[in-house]
Amino acid sequence: MKLKSYAVLAVFTLCAGIQAAPPPPPSVRVYIFDCGNFNLNDPGRYSLKREEMKTTLMSVACFLVAHPKGTLMWDVGVIPDANLVSGMPLTQKLPIGSAYASRSLGSQLSAIGYSPSDITYLALSHFHFDHTANANMFAGATWLVRQKERDLMFADPPDPRATVANFSALKNSKTVIVKDNEHDVFGDGTVILKSAPGHSPDHQILFVKMAKTGPVVISGDLYHYPEELKLDRLPAADFNPEQTVASRKAIDAFIQKRHAQFWIQHDYAANARRKKAPAFYE
Repeated sequence: MKLKSYAVLAVFTLCAGIQAAPPPPPSVRVYIFDCGNFNLNDPGRYSLKREEMKTTLMSVACFLVAHPKGTLMWDVGVIPDANLVSGMPLTQKLPIGSAYASRSLGSQLSAIGYSPSDITYLALSHFHFDHTANANMFAGATWLVRQKERDLMFADPPDPRATVANFSALKNSKTVIVKDNEHDVFGDGTVILKSAPGHSPDHQILFVKMAKTGPVVISGDLYHYPEELKLDRLPAADFNPEQTVASRKAIDAFIQKRHAQFWIQHDYAANARRKKAPAFYE
């Protein structure tokens, strides 16, 4: 009877032009979306020199974690989909460089069968403009946020690194204030938000444990360029550099303990090598 009911619902949604969400996966999956890149004028912001770097470009990746119990959207781009209405690539000037995007996040979600209304949880590594551009798209999800980050996002006057218009709808979203050092999103240890303050007051990273790929730590802005990690350089513009040092040590110990891969989100070369949606890691 359940199978028959599901078939009837599928036919109805197809006829009505409604896109049904994919069924829950048998185990955790991670989809990576191409949300563009940006280029900085001054790598000295990260205590680096151009001659020490392979590129000054930073990738901007967005992530969907599909779990048997729901979905989590992690970081949502640097250029809002609304600015890509023509469907053409866009370069946007910034005070510290320029940002570029060629594909909307919404279209990439749709290509794998999801719509923003299918997202169970939204979590952001932190509030900066290059991680929050499409946050309003997910205002119907439950927002998992740490208190100091939320306070800064809606401060008056706004923080100069925040683009409030891009996340203003979250103010009225269903919200869970994350208080613990580790927040187990689905309650089974496979998807964990872990505190890593310093770059911003309540910055966090994402841990995902997959059946085939194994455990992965997704960095947020704990590091930006791989040379920061290799050369042990500290960004000059972090909110609290001492906290950044402590967080890097703590996350490194966590990575070693969990035998996890470490994905630096802004690492342009590494991100280019990773599979993009509709492919996925599992």
